[in-house]
Amino acid sequence: MSSLFDFNQLARRLQRFVQRYDLKPEAFRLLEEALLRGEFDRGEASRIAGLPERRARRVFTEVLELGLLASDTPKGPVSLRFPVDTLDELFPKLFPET
Repeated sequence: MSSLFDFNQLARRLQRFVQRYDLKPEAFRLLEEALLRGEFDRGEASRIAGLPERRARRVFTEVLELGLLASDTPKGPVSLRFPVDTLDELFPKLFPET
């Protein structure tokens, strides 16, 4: 089962996803932080992204809107999520073509 998810290469696939969808490179930093730590507080986005507050907020919002980061409450910590429309790209071995 672990080979189907291939978690060892997930960071690389997340980075390719960010590049393919023309997201700012700092979006990957946010996703990688959530991958490594499990979750992080929203207020840390600027520090993690290495951007001024306003620009970091725009990148953070874009990632939230894609559904790749989310939280259980409006102000709670965010964690990595995998929307259905990203599964083929992020977990290519999970649904092999027939």
